[in-house]
Amino acid sequence: MSFTYFVSSDTIGHQDPELGKRLMHSFFLKLAEAVEKPSHIVFLEKGVHLLLPEFTAFDALEILERDWGVTLLACVTCLDYYGIKDKIKVGKVSTMSEIIAVMHESDKVIHI
Repeated sequence: MSFTYFVSSDTIGHQDPELGKRLMHSFFLKLAEAVEKPSHIVFLEKGVHLLLPEFTAFDALEILERDWGVTLLACVTCLDYYGIKDKIKVGKVSTMSEIIAVMHESDKVIHI
């Protein structure tokens, strides 16, 4: 069964931004260690900031992409909006059409 994570924020939750960033950090570190891996992780809205080298769990994203073959897709519209398209160091710049196709092909899409 293939599954995709859909990440639309740089935090998990909305109550406490600092705690939310810690939770996101922990999520990706634990995902890199997990037995099951997603086929794709899609980053939209503020989630695209997680692909920048200053993200605290950047190394975990590199491992997921390089060692486990997880495809990291970053929304080009979001990257352009934040002016960071040339600054991301992992992942692939992607169109909304490609993102939709990936979600349709997945057995399950999980929103983080």
